[in-house]
Amino acid sequence: MPLFPAGWNEVFRDNGAVEVVEYMPDGQSAGAWQDKILLQVYNDLNDFPLDAIQRRMQGLNRNRCTGVIEGQLQSGLNNGYPSAFWTLGCRYLNNSPGEGIGETQYTKAIQGETSLYVLSRIWRTAAFGQDGPALSAQSINDGVAFLTTSTVCVPNSGDHPCQ
Repeated sequence: MPLFPAGWNEVFRDNGAVEVVEYMPDGQSAGAWQDKILLQVYNDLNDFPLDAIQRRMQGLNRNRCTGVIEGQLQSGLNNGYPSAFWTLGCRYLNNSPGEGIGETQYTKAIQGETSLYVLSRIWRTAAFGQDGPALSAQSINDGVAFLTTSTVCVPNSGDHPCQ
């Protein structure tokens, strides 16, 4: 389970076939947010290729955005489990009000023993052009650090220890 930043709260949960949990910092709500952490747990789906989940997320992003940015898939091991990391950007969310909204998303996926875990740090900003989103380096670094330190573990396991 990830160690969430101080002041972040669970604002949504769906315990369906795919568990979905959303977190936002104090003062933000589902209707008006700038920062979100999204956890998706695909139960009984530990053999789904990580690049396939990335392609699925890219397709969803293309359907809702004008000006899509897609980072390369980086794969490796995380606490002994196959994992991947990628970025997505949306310069302009279609149907967003006024001058428009953009989104930046950093995602980490881990194939656990019995489930696939997908954890995303998402920022909403004003729509953006070639200069990129109005995000501070500190915000990006904090998001990457959060994803980097998030692992899947098994208590009392030598192969996948909880630390």
